[in-house]
Amino acid sequence: MSGMWWARGRNTLRRRRRHVLVLAALTGGALWMIVQSWRSGQTFRGDLYLNIGAALIMTLLTYVVLNPLFRELQTVSIIEHPRLDRDALIERVANCREAVAILETFTSMLEGPYTNRFLSALRVALANGATVRVLLLDPDSPAVRLRAEELRRSDAAIAIMNNLYHFGRLQQQLPPASRSRLRVRLYSTAPSVQMYRWDDKAYISFFPVSGKTFDAQQIEAFVNTPLGEFVDDRFTELWETAPVRDLDSCLSLQLCLRQDGRDLETCEARYVRVDGTWYIAGSDLVRNVARHGLTGLSVVLQRPEAAGQTFALGEADELEPGIYHRALQLFRAKYGLDHRDDTESQVIFNLVGPAALTTRAAA
Repeated sequence: MSGMWWARGRNTLRRRRRHVLVLAALTGGALWMIVQSWRSGQTFRGDLYLNIGAALIMTLLTYVVLNPLFRELQTVSIIEHPRLDRDALIERVANCREAVAILETFTSMLEGPYTNRFLSALRVALANGATVRVLLLDPDSPAVRLRAEELRRSDAAIAIMNNLYHFGRLQQQLPPASRSRLRVRLYSTAPSVQMYRWDDKAYISFFPVSGKTFDAQQIEAFVNTPLGEFVDDRFTELWETAPVRDLDSCLSLQLCLRQDGRDLETCEARYVRVDGTWYIAGSDLVRNVARHGLTGLSVVLQRPEAAGQTFALGEADELEPGIYHRALQLFRAKYGLDHRDDTESQVIFNLVGPAALTTRAAA
């Protein structure tokens, strides 16, 4: 709880940083002028310092009085839209100079005819110096199943995987300077709210009981209004507590291959999770299985949620057809694989947990 309050306080300070700096500069300047006036005594220079100090104090008081009024005007300027205006969103994201933030189950901006235009807008925003932060729901979390029921869409996990595929491709196409400012994380708790932010404004919508958020009423508001601050605080809480904290971790799995207690190789693998079970694929895995065989071969994941756990490798195509085809479907969505790639160059392994390993060793 203390960490949550700390995150909220830090987020509030970050939003009000400009106001704090203005107040500090005016206060410091006024005090310095008054001190210099006192040191100079009743001279022309002393009078000059005193007049400038008094003017700065009046400016400070005026700022303190008028700033809340300007904020109130921004609150009054909230605009309601019957649904998400995708064309306007693409245009505004492309004009961003500071920040783009997306909080969604999955973003429909990467589906259908909007995909290329939205990716181009993100690319332009990154080139302009903006930081893009994206929060998507963990496709294997219990929350995604509940959200799929609300959406009446059984392929919510597929849609999230497809989002990751597009963000992964975008990352590969960016120059190094822009690549570091594209940040994607996965969260695992239901947020109940959607946000598309561009610089100091955002589209905000609360998740409807049934149906999609982009078809629900949208509120266009400044981020420093009470509503904007509420949603921005929620975004920050989810961002700080997200279990998967970067795009590379969303797309690849670091693991160590072992055989008979001896480390063979540390490598990366593609992966998906289905009902808590890890499914992995990659050329390094195939090469080691071909060289050493599956017998005695084990995997240690270098991952916070499975740190230090040892798994055995199983051949996923030997599982029940429904389970195997679900894993294959997720791989295709996440990595853009076509059927030829799946059958010719992709071999999927399932990871068997520690309990099964003990049973296997006893047998």
